[in-house]
Formats: sequence, structure tokens, C-alpha cells
Amino acid sequence: MQHLNGAKIKNLQVLIKKKELEKESIEKEFNTLQSKRDRCNNQLKKYQEEISKLKDSIDTVVISEHAIIRYLQRVYELDLEKIEKEILTPELQLKIVEFGNGTYEYDGFRIKLLIKL
Repeated sequence: MQHLNGAKIKNLQVLIKKKELEKESIEKEFNTLQSKRDRCNNQLKKYQEEISKLKDSIDTVVISEHAIIRYLQRVYELDLEKIEKEILTPELQLKIVEFGNGTYEYDGFRIKLLIKL
């Protein structure tokens, strides 16, 4: 009976050692993740501080391009569909079909095209 208890004790000691190694590995991983989290938090704080500084330095209101376009549409009755048709001529459409994605010089302008499927 004592031999069986000795074998059981040895088996449990082996299991304890394995769990201690597993725990040590988890603690190292945990410490690494904490460091990564701390670096991420520091970077976020820097970004937020930079935004605050930029906001504080602005002495005029900034209007987005989207707002300007909507204003032009509504107040000056700008027809975006007409402009799209002027840009996307049949000649340009043929180039797009022939060459696909890319940057094209066309009628004095550079047109970048990315077709999403």
C-alpha cells in the first residue's frame, strides 16, 4: 500500500510541476499583454492630447467637403449627376474597360480608378 501512495505522490508532484510551468508561461504572456496594453494606452493618450491641442489652436470653424458639396447642390442647384457624366465620358469608359484599375491622364486631369467587385 505504501508503494501505491509513493507512486501517487510522485504522479501528483509531476502534475504540480507541469501546472507551475503552465502558470509561469501564462504569467509571462499576461505581463507581455499588460505591456502592450500600456503602450497602446500611452499612444491613445498622445493622440487625444494632439487632437486637443489642434482643436485649441483652431480659431475658425472648419467646414467639411461633404457639407460644401451638399450646400452647392441645394443652394446653387449643382447637378452632380451631370458632372459625373461629364467626367465619365464614353471615351474614358472604353479606357477603363481596356486597362482596368489605374491612374489615367485624361483631358488635362489625372483620374484614379479602383473598381471594386
